[in-house]
Amino acid sequence: MNDADIKVLYVEDSRSSNAPLREALKNEGLTISFCGGGFDALDELSVDGADIVVASTSLGDLNGFQVASLIKSSENTEQLPVVLLEDKHSAIDDFWNKPARCDLFVSIDDLKDPKGVAESIKALAEAARNEGWERKRGTSVLVPTQGFSSNRLMESYSSLLDDLLLERMVNRLARKLTAMVEPRTQFLDAFFELVGKLFKPEVTGLVVADLNNPWASLSFTGNTSKTAYDQVVEQALAQLNIGNSLSIEARGYEQSQSQTDESGSANGDGDKPESAGKQNQTGEKSIESFGTFEVLPVGSEKQGLGALVFGTSEAGGFSSSAKAFMTLLTQELKPVIQLLLAKQEIEVLHSREQYRAAIDSLTGLYNLEFLVGFLQQQLLFSFRQRLPVGMVIIDLDNFSSINQDYGYEFGDSVLTTVANRLLNITRSSDLLARYGGDQFAVVLPNTDEAGAKVLAEKVRTEIEVLDFSQENARRAPKVTVSVGCACFNMEDLNPETILRDAKVALRAAKDAGRNRIATA
Repeated sequence: MNDADIKVLYVEDSRSSNAPLREALKNEGLTISFCGGGFDALDELSVDGADIVVASTSLGDLNGFQVASLIKSSENTEQLPVVLLEDKHSAIDDFWNKPARCDLFVSIDDLKDPKGVAESIKALAEAARNEGWERKRGTSVLVPTQGFSSNRLMESYSSLLDDLLLERMVNRLARKLTAMVEPRTQFLDAFFELVGKLFKPEVTGLVVADLNNPWASLSFTGNTSKTAYDQVVEQALAQLNIGNSLSIEARGYEQSQSQTDESGSANGDGDKPESAGKQNQTGEKSIESFGTFEVLPVGSEKQGLGALVFGTSEAGGFSSSAKAFMTLLTQELKPVIQLLLAKQEIEVLHSREQYRAAIDSLTGLYNLEFLVGFLQQQLLFSFRQRLPVGMVIIDLDNFSSINQDYGYEFGDSVLTTVANRLLNITRSSDLLARYGGDQFAVVLPNTDEAGAKVLAEKVRTEIEVLDFSQENARRAPKVTVSVGCACFNMEDLNPETILRDAKVALRAAKDAGRNRIATA
């Protein structure tokens, strides 16, 4: 890598000039892009990106801690290295030192050695490059509804507030959708309803690039002509390179077409009327084409997950705020579509040979291997979305004695009866598996410790009252369970950790006398 290829976004105002450091950076062969304020830096970053940001803690508009926090709080730019230079004019709450998550804090004393600081800055930029950072990724730090400028503070603060409000709205929308990824009809109903409450162009669509069965759902709000409909489909196929195998659901299009057909029949013409200039029976003019049409890919360049589709026939196209909303929605829907595809893979698994390998032959539940794989995906997704995950492990008390006293055939019937009862107790979004022997495990997405305890107590009480009477009138055994509960702590993505915590809690329930629940 050529040192001159490293772009340093250098941010300081006239009060905090560090000319010796800038000179040392140039001597290291780095390219410096100078900005006199925090808003100028955000504008430059959103336009051309950067390999590293060096900012004074004291600036005339945004301070360095705020600039660093904005960069590090975005999943798209958290890998961009940020260096903060201490300034004697800075009067920042010490709390922000850690949340700002700068990669290097340079004190006033450190600045007495500008060459050493410059070498450290260069090393940080090179390390980030080696770990996969690309300068162009910096352009997604924010999706400004309008540009930023340190010379136009009121407009820039207003634009920043707009951006943060849009992020909050879109993030809330994505979080709601995570709880509705199955069945697909429910997910699509929720998607169009939630998006429509915030933004409703004449066509909104979602394309999911499932390798085996790609599909799309399009929602039309106006009287769309066949010409305009074909335009949407052709452009989506062309930009996504899916081919003609795309399965398409069109909402609102058939209704508008039938209205147009009825209008044509009323005029005594049995053929479909030409769409140009025609109106339906409500007097609504048909949409001939979408003057502005956006297909926004969801996912990385190497692995596309799908796309969002938006179209309008308005001459002015989409406003800057609407474009910012669409871009943010594209970013936030990436983990949602990943979860949707994971759920679809499970559906496919049910119809394939691998299904048998993932299923416990006695109870019909998922086995331990499948449980661990699903749990790994769920923890990754929940970490990105900051959502809780609960885990419970259920153990039949004194089950070995039941096998000895009543026989293994009766023991198997107890296991299958308990498994069926657990299926009725758990939610459709939970994953229930046979953990092994006389133990069962349940993964509880979007469930905290309190929610896991509620389920655990429900399991305990309902199993306790099950009747295992036999036809020969022999007195049936009393079957009880002990349950251990644990919750994902956001610090350890290893599925074995939460499983271990649940097993520790289970042991505590056993030691406390059985037929009870315990938490890690």
